[in-house]
Order: sequence, then C-alpha cells, then structure tokens
Amino acid sequence: MEVNSSVVLQLMAALRECAKHVQRGVADQPLDEVDVGLLTLAGTEKGGLKPSQAAAMLEVAFPSVTRHVRALQDKGLITIAPDTDDGRSYAISLSPTGEQALRAYRDNLVARFTPAVTDWSAAELAALTTQVTRLAESMSSAQSTATTRRTPTAAIWWRTN
Repeated sequence: MEVNSSVVLQLMAALRECAKHVQRGVADQPLDEVDVGLLTLAGTEKGGLKPSQAAAMLEVAFPSVTRHVRALQDKGLITIAPDTDDGRSYAISLSPTGEQALRAYRDNLVARFTPAVTDWSAAELAALTTQVTRLAESMSSAQSTATTRRTPTAAIWWRTN
C-alpha cells in the first residue's frame, strides 16, 4: 500500500502533541516511568520478577533497575526475596503499599485525561485505542527489524561462529 507522506507527517505531529500532554501529566506524579513499569511487572509476575527480566522488559539498563528497586523497596512499595533458582539474584514482589501507589498513579492519570475525551463515545474511544495500539505494535516491529538489519552478525566481533 502506498502511504501519503503528508498524512504520516500529520500523524507524527499529532502523536508528538499527545506525547507532550502525557509528559506533563506524569511529570507531577511521585513515580517515574521506570517505577511504574517495575510496580506493574512486579504485580503481574506475582513474586517471580527478576531484575534482569525487568531490565529487558522495560528496555532500561540493569543498573538503573537496581537503583529503582532499592528506592521502591525503601518506600515500602516492593519487597524482595532471595531467588530460589539463582542465589546471586532476587525476586521482586509488589507490596500492598505498592498496589495502592500504582492504583493512585493510574487514578490520577485517568482523572487528568478524562476531560479530554468526555465528548467521545465509547465506540470512538475503543476504535482509537485499537488503532493506536496497532500503530505502536507496528512501530515496535519496524524498529526491531531496522535494528536487526543495521547490526549484521559479522559486525558483532565477539561472536564466534
């Protein structure tokens, strides 16, 4: 399918504008993006989340994850326990206080952004959500393919065939 470049540019401008509003909406929250990601994953994994998994899933550096884990643990939002499979690691669990903090974060976002869509029908919101999700998945897939193409196996000098 041929894509009209002016439509793509218009879409990117609209997404950039939306991203600015989202950035402003989360800027005054007590949790940052990595904190929210860790709390969400810890709640999903039910005590089976390892720091290395979290780093990979959140696409952040491992040292950043360990700093965030320490800070979240100090705030009582997560607990850690020795990893039964790997004595050098630990498992991260969401604490009840962490569940409350995550719920409050989400409630604040919903309260902030609901006024922007109050005149939208449920069907319109559902359609937009479906299309934006599809776009995000397509962008991730395209980025993954582009990254793979730019890093040929021969260029990875430490690998032996």
